[in-house]
Amino acid sequence: MDERLKLLEQIMAYDFCLVDLGLFLDTHPSDANALKDYRMCYEESQKLRKIYEEKYGPLSLRHLPNPNCWQWVDSPWPWEKEA
Repeated sequence: MDERLKLLEQIMAYDFCLVDLGLFLDTHPSDANALKDYRMCYEESQKLRKIYEEKYGPLSLRHLPNPNCWQWVDSPWPWEKEA
């Protein structure tokens, strides 16, 4: 598995944990361990997103690299690459 896919997989795993922990915290808002785990997952997700976006570009429209120019994709779309 290449580095790009590995980073995406890690980001998705942490994001899944954030959703799952968020649901748990809805019913257990005072659980200190769950809050600690949520913060850790959030920080790891943000760290991995930053690494990914620096190397491969934005993951969403919220984090465009150039605020003065629309630059969503600066390379071929995935389906435009040769097989």
